[in-house]
Amino acid sequence: MLRPKSDPRLSSCFLIGLFLSLSASLYSAEKLNVILIMADDSAVDNYSCYGSDFFSSPRIDSLADTGARFNYCYSEPVCTSSRVKIMTGRDGVRNYVNFGILDKGETTFADMLKSAGYATAVAGKWQLHAEPNGSLPEDCGFDSYCLWNFPGTTLDRYWNPSLNQNGKILETTEEDYGPDIVSDFIVDFIETNQDRPFFAYYPMILVHNPFPETPDSQPTTAEEAKFSKGLKNYRDMIAYADKMVGKLVDTVDRLGLREKTVFIFTADNGTNRTLSYPFRGSERTGEKAFATEGGYHVPLVVNCPTVVPAGIVSNDLVDFSDVLPTLAELSGAELPDVALDGQSFWPQSLGKAGNPRQWITQYYYPKYKPAAEKHGQGVRNREIIWSQNQYYKLYQDGSFYAVADRHEVDSIKLGEATAFAEKTRKMLQKAIKSVPQTGQMLNAEAGP
Repeated sequence: MLRPKSDPRLSSCFLIGLFLSLSASLYSAEKLNVILIMADDSAVDNYSCYGSDFFSSPRIDSLADTGARFNYCYSEPVCTSSRVKIMTGRDGVRNYVNFGILDKGETTFADMLKSAGYATAVAGKWQLHAEPNGSLPEDCGFDSYCLWNFPGTTLDRYWNPSLNQNGKILETTEEDYGPDIVSDFIVDFIETNQDRPFFAYYPMILVHNPFPETPDSQPTTAEEAKFSKGLKNYRDMIAYADKMVGKLVDTVDRLGLREKTVFIFTADNGTNRTLSYPFRGSERTGEKAFATEGGYHVPLVVNCPTVVPAGIVSNDLVDFSDVLPTLAELSGAELPDVALDGQSFWPQSLGKAGNPRQWITQYYYPKYKPAAEKHGQGVRNREIIWSQNQYYKLYQDGSFYAVADRHEVDSIKLGEATAFAEKTRKMLQKAIKSVPQTGQMLNAEAGP
């Protein structure tokens, strides 16, 4: 039987199709996984890799030692502001609505990575769904979730926790510990998606108050008897948060994914105001909700063996709006077509010069009214806008401080500073004028 001659065009199309298929598979195989971990209420001085001699965080320290540690990362002073900014890459002056709200119209980093072929999940604390236009995970690009502070859940987050997993309230007991459940969810997500690129966002339940004992808490020692029970348990909670980080690192190690998985660890704002704790011979008190240094100076560690070189210590400025562009660069994802305020710090994570920020600008509308007493302007005298670099900080109202003046006691008067300080003041004035001077989406009627 005579066989029909093959059509060279079909052969060519087949080869082209095979090449594209193989190229797509190769591209997918080369994508880096991302696990973004954000502790709740924990300033930079709560970690031993940032100089603490009171708190211990060996697993996070190991990520810092074998990766990149950024010394000047700034979140926002309270949770909603930080969560909206880190997820959208946009400063709050553009998209902050009110406490507990992430506007449904915003494009998030999960939307971006999902469009680039990533499986996406979020587990931990949500608190972004408030009326009138708050968001749920499915509005934000997440395929699956296990969350506290979510429709249908109660206030219980630690023992006998109230968690919503993919639309169902979990049945838990007094023996169940919330941080274990949500971290197990992420482990399951990683295992399920180990053969494709994945993005796991872990906004931790830890280490927010209340401060109960953890599963690893031991009887109070003589040394710990000098501290309040809250502080003793808080130190245990820092250690347990560190353990949860290690749990996820061990998971990707076990699955052989360690060298293609980027870990990013940070925190959403400063330490709880009720806590005072030792720090290298001095005592510090938590400054959560205040626009002072302790309210929003947070850790930032980036790790991925063979990709991120070991031992990088960067003194470049990083703002939470920078996280989304960084994820875009490391993943090859296309940036959202909106006005963004961030810029990638991925080059610095690789030991390159990159394009360091000269300043950051911040917008803050505090739920905690005393935080606005000193510098609040605009709507209800609550809007606080400032710009800063590593050395100086300028508020919209003209108040000018050295960053080293942690509690902003001594405002530097015009003409009474060094030439370097005055040059910095002018730069920061220009930065403040470059952004909107009042919140563009603020709904002051929606909250206190």
